Amino acid sequence: MNISVERYITGPIETNTYLITDEDSADCLIVDPSTGVDDMLDLIGKKKLIPRAIVITHGHFDHIGGIPEVHAQHPGAPVYIHPGERMMLTDATHNMSYMLGDNFSYNGQVRDLSEGAFSVGTINGEVFLIPGHSPAGCAILIGKYLLCGDILFAGGVGRSDFPGGDHEQLICGIRDKLLPLPDGTIVCPGHMGRSTIGRERRRNPYL
Repeated sequence: MNISVERYITGPIETNTYLITDEDSADCLIVDPSTGVDDMLDLIGKKKLIPRAIVITHGHFDHIGGIPEVHAQHPGAPVYIHPGERMMLTDATHNMSYMLGDNFSYNGQVRDLSEGAFSVGTINGEVFLIPGHSPAGCAILIGKYLLCGDILFAGGVGRSDFPGGDHEQLICGIRDKLLPLPDGTIVCPGHMGRSTIGRERRRNPYL
């Protein structure tokens, strides 16, 4: 794989939506699409990329609201989410979109994003199940890039005061599963800028 990662700041609370592309094949994954993904879709069209999947790290509204926009142009792209987060797709209370008066839900078909090896098209990776910010949030390692949603941030960790949250569980999951990754692993969080595992291991005050 020859992986490239493009970040798009989207939606009402500046969510990072990621476009993961295998430059050797034109296969791509869309990770955590919030609303307003026009620029990403334009690039997909211009480069004639093939969206093989929409991958959801967790089911909060700001990471799923752009699914209909993607499907309007690429209706065949399957949605992957951990089974423990499925109810968040279909229920505005669980995904918390009701707080903005949006009441967003997605009732289409989904596929399971399970812990362990992950492969879609020519793109391969590994999924880490790390509950604590949400009931069954996941981080996905693809090449040297760790797409970690709201689990780990540059200098911080995800909130655990939402329904299904558990701070101790979140910290233990990060320490046990993410911090052992190589120092140069690039942390691509759901909000704000990138970091590396080495930097977070040394400097993150929560860890």
